[in-house]
Amino acid sequence: MKCGLVKVSDGAHIYYEVEGTGRPVVLIHGWGCSGRFYKKNVEGLADRFMVVTIDLRGHGRSSKGIDGYRIDRLAQDIHEVVTYLDLHDILLMGWSMGGPTMLSYWKQFGKEEGRLAGLGLIDMTPFPFSSGEWNSHGLRNYNMEGFNAFVGAIQKNHEGFVKAFASKIFKDGVMPDGMDWMTEEMMKLPPYLGIALYGDYCYNDYTDVLPTITVPVLVVSGDSGIFPKSIEQGEWISAQIPQSKFVPFYEGGHLLFWIEADKFNKAVSEFAAKL
Repeated sequence: MKCGLVKVSDGAHIYYEVEGTGRPVVLIHGWGCSGRFYKKNVEGLADRFMVVTIDLRGHGRSSKGIDGYRIDRLAQDIHEVVTYLDLHDILLMGWSMGGPTMLSYWKQFGKEEGRLAGLGLIDMTPFPFSSGEWNSHGLRNYNMEGFNAFVGAIQKNHEGFVKAFASKIFKDGVMPDGMDWMTEEMMKLPPYLGIALYGDYCYNDYTDVLPTITVPVLVVSGDSGIFPKSIEQGEWISAQIPQSKFVPFYEGGHLLFWIEADKFNKAVSEFAAKL
């Protein structure tokens, strides 16, 4: 395994890991998480692909400076890392908040020749505040009061908030034994940075980017406490994209790529083989 830090253009240091050879599959985590969440997918895909994981700024082993907690800046960080690693014909996949980050990446850098072969949107919404019937986020329909309560819960009891949020990731709302590492990893995002980034995530609408995507897109989703009707949401998202494939997951909840790792790895492999 190769790992290291890339100092990006505004001075932040972004941690990455690379394992395997072949077409690059770059896996981007969601809010509060890290590249460690993709452990089963790295293990399952590295015999066929070069699997790259990145800890977004503020998360995991990346630096915790006070600037740049915006979706558009995260996309720029990813672009600077893949440029540093000289990756081409990439399948770039983002989970949860990583989904809008993929849409921002497409909007900013998608037309760069030879860089991007396909995108993956993993259990995500392009606009958490949207009032659209398709949107399954708990803050849908411009729920500013809910957002303020979210912020208050983080400030009042950060550890308690993280444990409750982590439990919602699972389909039945119960964290299985042996998953305590998840909350430990999520605690690495300082509360004030997490609040800033979640605000940018909620307030920015990337819905209009979906029909502009000209590369194939894999859309996967599973119902959970994070997105109660995520399968319906995923079907709607997939229908907005000119070249898309939708794969529903019924047991994995928001963490579908961990709980149903074999199914996820197979879906990624088959999709990547057709790019």
